[in-house]
Amino acid sequence: MATAGAIGDAFRLANELSEGATDDSPYRLSVLSESGGLVTSSSGISIWTQSIERNRLGDFHALFVACRDAARALESNDRLLSWIARQGSIASFDIQQGANLVVICKDPLHSTVPIFLFDDAPTTTRPNSATPTDLALAQIERDLSTEVARKIADTLQTTYVESDKFELDDASITTTTEKIRESARWIKENYSNPISVAKAAECAAMSKRNYQRRFKFEFGMTPLEYLLRTRFEVVRAMLRNTDLPVDKIARRCGMGDGNRLGRLFKERYGMSPTQFRAQQRLEVAERCVAIDD
Repeated sequence: MATAGAIGDAFRLANELSEGATDDSPYRLSVLSESGGLVTSSSGISIWTQSIERNRLGDFHALFVACRDAARALESNDRLLSWIARQGSIASFDIQQGANLVVICKDPLHSTVPIFLFDDAPTTTRPNSATPTDLALAQIERDLSTEVARKIADTLQTTYVESDKFELDDASITTTTEKIRESARWIKENYSNPISVAKAAECAAMSKRNYQRRFKFEFGMTPLEYLLRTRFEVVRAMLRNTDLPVDKIARRCGMGDGNRLGRLFKERYGMSPTQFRAQQRLEVAERCVAIDD
């Protein structure tokens, strides 16, 4: 209870210190067990848990696993390893930093998932190993910032641990910023297809609410506005450089039909697509005349 509670306290404080803590908290904690239901702790307190079998690894950003002996947990916990191996999105998983796992997903847009195994015992019995709070702070620092991690450490009255002491392989860990930027690249590559914010958030392995908040922080606009800007850039280029009908341009750019594109285009630029095309060609003709003169 003490070690699991310490993890909960760290992420609770991270939510309180982050922007939009009421609606857009970056973390949501779930308590899992192999079978689900009531689990009785060593202190005799029963806790309600969800079954791990009812979840996918991709549902989570990180997992913290309490063990009696973390160093030997992987030797005896076949059920956990079996559950990891059954995940359809998993390409492989590697053991790093002793008993910690890094799960590599097939889809590069999905976050790699760190699984931290720790001894569920008083800190005094494991002076040379990372405490659950240390592991939580390292994850929070990767996701949010060093400043947030330090503030939490001060509040919890624990010694701040430099992240590189518990840092997982940099090649395997996709930070939140990298996930957001990768999702932006995915939007640019798939602008012609039906795209929803929910799908983009799923590709970034984040909740829709948190994804929108972090995306706006990175790019200064919502994912939907980013998608529309990308589509309008292509629409304008096609209007300037091709003779394609407006209806066909709309379909190629994921804008529905010509009527919908015309309405949205006029709202944004104050003129219809055909007027824009005529204006662009007139400007080109005038430049050519000026050069000839």
